[in-house]
Amino acid sequence: MLTRTVIAAASLLVTTGFAAVPAQAASAPYSPERICGPGFHRVKDGHRAIRTHDGDVFGHVYLMYSNRTGENCVAAVKTEFVGERTIVGASLEVRGGARSEDVRNYRFYAETGHLRGAWKCVKYSGWMRTPDGREEAWGGRSSWGNCQG
Repeated sequence: MLTRTVIAAASLLVTTGFAAVPAQAASAPYSPERICGPGFHRVKDGHRAIRTHDGDVFGHVYLMYSNRTGENCVAAVKTEFVGERTIVGASLEVRGGARSEDVRNYRFYAETGHLRGAWKCVKYSGWMRTPDGREEAWGGRSSWGNCQG
């Protein structure tokens, strides 16, 4: 019985060309840790859904921090229209410091780059549009927060 099941599964794979891949594994290359780079970790209270006015979630924005370098990074990761080029943006502002923004037609995510900000408050956001540009979604922190290093 086991042999028949394995053969049937292999036949299905060959004829359809699809393999069962866990969702976590499929999205792993686009995790905020991977986008921002080695040493960056998710900041407490540094995650927001990117929502439309009606509440639909198009993606997620993450504030990331590196203890080693004292730098912040923001990744806006798509969960809708993935693989399709749409406007995606990520923004980061360090209180009393620099500001970084990345807005383009991306297939998977936008990323701000790294800004120094140890022991400084930050604002961050992520946004995206539908392929036809008619609907926009936004998420982030518009007030100063995450002030620890």
